[in-house]
Amino acid sequence: MTDALLIAVVSISVFMASLFSTVTGFGFALVAVPFLMPFLGPKETVVFIIFGTCLVKMIVLWNTRKHFEWRTVIITVCGSILGSLPGGYLLNAIPSAYLQVLLGVVLVIVLALMGMHFDLSVKNKTLGRMAAGFCSGFSAATTSISGPPVALYFLTEGRDKLVTRANMCWIFAFGNIGTMASLALSGSRISTDLMLLAAYVTLPMLLGTWLGERCFHKINQHLFIRLTQIFVVIGACTALYRGITALLQL
Repeated sequence: MTDALLIAVVSISVFMASLFSTVTGFGFALVAVPFLMPFLGPKETVVFIIFGTCLVKMIVLWNTRKHFEWRTVIITVCGSILGSLPGGYLLNAIPSAYLQVLLGVVLVIVLALMGMHFDLSVKNKTLGRMAAGFCSGFSAATTSISGPPVALYFLTEGRDKLVTRANMCWIFAFGNIGTMASLALSGSRISTDLMLLAAYVTLPMLLGTWLGERCFHKINQHLFIRLTQIFVVIGACTALYRGITALLQL
């Protein structure tokens, strides 16, 4: 693949990922990874996505600074940390393929229940947010997919879209910081080629973020919920595809 074509593919992927993740508060990796993986490779894609997500989050965090709730964010992040511990252990004990299929099935079931208008709300919000964070951390450690569990829970709370998006942005920003710290401690670095590629696609990323911010303020609460559900479906399908593909190769 020529450098120009690579830059074009990455630019389009990053633009779309920035646009949709700015609107919903999560999902950058869910959009970008399927397009980038075949061209950059698994390891390079992970590093590039983490780097790109942090840039987008820096902008969105500033835009949502007046709407997020510290207590909600801290409780959910603490739950995520707790969930990552057994998740990391279980990943070494059980093939990740089974865990990815399980995640996909659970997400589909919950979405189906929501579509059938089952009341999935949790009366104890502190416990619910802690549990959502726990599931997110567990999912991240076992399948690398962290967004859908938290997004699904906050949809059941029925909060205003401004607060919901702000809380999710800040929650996942802490996760990205932790991931970057882990990569740094493990010796992983973004290569010169990836840094140069990131520089080339900065403009599409900023454009996607700007357009996503404008779109967010134009859509109503109902459409915001539908878009968030679509991203959860993408996460479920991604987990199922990875898991079933891995199982077939065993």
